[in-house]
Amino acid sequence: MKKYFLLLLAVTTSIYALATDYPSLEEIRDQWMSRNIKVPQGGNNPGIVQLVKAFQNTWNAYAISPVLEKAKNPNFTYEVDEEYGGGITVDRKNGYVSLDNGGSDSGYMEACVWRRDNGHRLFAIVLGQPVDPEIEFVCFYDYDPKTSTLYPETGPEQEYHPLNKENHFSYNLPQKGKDFIICEYDINLQGNINHVFTWDGNKHHFSHVSIDDLKYGYRWFNPKETDYLVEMTKIAFITLPGQEDYFYLLSDDDEEGMLVIAPYKGDIELIGINNPISHHELSFYPNVVVTKAEINEYTSFAFLKDGYVLQMITEYPASGGSGGKSKITVDGWDNIDEETAREMIKSLGQPVQIKPKWREVKLND
Repeated sequence: MKKYFLLLLAVTTSIYALATDYPSLEEIRDQWMSRNIKVPQGGNNPGIVQLVKAFQNTWNAYAISPVLEKAKNPNFTYEVDEEYGGGITVDRKNGYVSLDNGGSDSGYMEACVWRRDNGHRLFAIVLGQPVDPEIEFVCFYDYDPKTSTLYPETGPEQEYHPLNKENHFSYNLPQKGKDFIICEYDINLQGNINHVFTWDGNKHHFSHVSIDDLKYGYRWFNPKETDYLVEMTKIAFITLPGQEDYFYLLSDDDEEGMLVIAPYKGDIELIGINNPISHHELSFYPNVVVTKAEINEYTSFAFLKDGYVLQMITEYPASGGSGGKSKITVDGWDNIDEETAREMIKSLGQPVQIKPKWREVKLND
């Protein structure tokens, strides 16, 4: 009898352990759209904690449990993790909760809710972990007050494609405001490219790109008015024939003035310019960006490879003491000599036509 009881206890304990195991984030990512979620006593205006609790009752994600534990206290708003610097936020007023892992190896989450013009709600929740495996995804739901049910729906992230498959990206939900942001850490730029989706009262639409810490191309000198600076308002990510990666093309409102910037020698450098006022002409060849300056009488060649500048070559016209030969300067003499530089210039062939896919850009100071 005792032996039977111990066996029964072991089986019961095993079943309980299985019942309390958290599913993997991969499972939730792959299956969340397959289930509608009933929100108990949801009514017309469910709170963010109600919505998160309903999601947790269905999917049982381990990063959500600490948030709901703190939310049991109706006065709880924020607690700092003294060890890692993250924390837990429960902002009922703004419809936002989060668990910030502070850069540790543990999981993280955030969730928020928007009011739709038709009386429904849009609920979103982000789940992620940095290791084993690294994963992050976002789930969107339409909440119908008539049925007190969350219905899965596709979100604006479906329209987003990383500029570079090696780039790291994350989803940012608003605690205040209404923008949904996909933050892409650009390995070439070594900074963040923020793809901003704005809210129209019903859904999110792509609005613009903002870039953090871009040193070059924010404003440029306009020689027509000596005290006037022109802001770059559009950006395109350009891949030339033979390239595997992109570089950056910035323009003003009229797309007459353009700046080409790319990583070079560990920094972002201006490698080409097109400006009818200052007589700079910009051309694109396979693997090369060329700038000709009529007034200053030079031609600059930026040879590209995988979104980076491989070599910069500048050619100046012949002068009286040069024996009728133009002068060539080459950055990085250890990699290339003047004769090789001339051969590279001869081999350019014909310029290629490009049609930039311009995006509005807000370059942060």
